[in-house]
Amino acid sequence: MAKRVLVVAGREGVAPALQLQIELWGRILDFTLAASGNEALWEVRGSPYDLVLAPWQLPEMNGIEFAEVVQALSPAAKVVLIGVPITPALRSQAKALDIYALLAESSPQEVAVLISRALEIALPRRRPTPTPAPQVEPEPAPAPLPTHPKPAPPKPQPAVEKTSTVETEPTPAAKPAAPPAKEPTPPLPVQVTLSTAQQAAVRRALQDLLISIGPQVAVLLNAGGEILVAEGSPGSLNMEGLCARAVATMVGSDDVAEFLGDEHIFGLGLLVGSRYDIYTFTVTDTTVLLLVFDKTILEGKLGSVWLYTRKLVEELQDRLA
Repeated sequence: MAKRVLVVAGREGVAPALQLQIELWGRILDFTLAASGNEALWEVRGSPYDLVLAPWQLPEMNGIEFAEVVQALSPAAKVVLIGVPITPALRSQAKALDIYALLAESSPQEVAVLISRALEIALPRRRPTPTPAPQVEPEPAPAPLPTHPKPAPPKPQPAVEKTSTVETEPTPAAKPAAPPAKEPTPPLPVQVTLSTAQQAAVRRALQDLLISIGPQVAVLLNAGGEILVAEGSPGSLNMEGLCARAVATMVGSDDVAEFLGDEHIFGLGLLVGSRYDIYTFTVTDTTVLLLVFDKTILEGKLGSVWLYTRKLVEELQDRLA
């Protein structure tokens, strides 16, 4: 099976050096193009990649932020950043994040060597352009043989009509309609009780989120969609109805974790609308974090939301344990 490589476009599209890699390795590797950093993160989240090639300058975030999210989503993926203003501090940061390589310039030869080394495969050899074969004039086709007219087919004789009696089976009686299936009874909301200290800690954490990434509303819910702690200005939003519907997108993460034999899966749900973006995160088995971004005020960036919220969720897990 061919190894998978994700190529990410920057502010000016796909870098020429990366485009050349697709032409060079196209028959050996399985390439996917992502039009932006956010699209690339969704690609990595949905399926594993062996190598990710990205420019330093992305519209949504810088290369270090992008690489940190990629490593969180797919630790096995090797990340190469191109066009990096390399400094000792950046080298140290890249080493701490286990970024495979930083390139100051996007030389096609250097990128090709890095791909070869990262994926442990030999550099492909360029195939020589084949010399066109000499054209040979075709020989004239032989003259067609004379054809004789075919004899006319005999006239059909009138068919003798035969009468037959067809026995029809009786139409079976219609079966009575099955009674309508009963809708499953929704599970009762899980009661979660927070102490005064826990409420204060959650409130401070939500306020920090409002400042750092700018959602309109940040809410901690129980598994039934009931509000435990809320911060922000909902305006005309019906928060009770929104919370009850949004929390349904996170149902099943614990079942998936149990199926995979994992202790806990960090569930992330995203609903994108023309005006609102809704993010939901599993915090504990019985609590969910909800963030609402109003795009007319501030649009949330997936990379930044992931970075800040994941750290906050880990802190809340300790507080609510």
